Amino acid sequence: MSKPQILLPPFCIEIDGTPIEILEIIKHQLITGETQYTVALRIRYKGITSKIFSITVKSIEELKNKLKIELTKIRFMELTYGLKYVESVIK
Repeated sequence: MSKPQILLPPFCIEIDGTPIEILEIIKHQLITGETQYTVALRIRYKGITSKIFSITVKSIEELKNKLKIELTKIRFMELTYGLKYVESVIK
């Protein structure tokens, strides 16, 4: 059994070598009884700091997976259009 982990925002995590700054976590209880979290964050990609945006998740694993998808989108933008385009989109 793993130890419970308590992290108070703001804090940074690293996904695929990219720092992600978690600014706020809001817990929501749905009518169905499910718990969801809205996470406000920003990505620091190659010296570019993104705008603050939010992702709604049910678990830390889902957050990690969604962040990997976001980073993949940014990398594809960089490969296709270049780093200046990435900066204009995420900043």
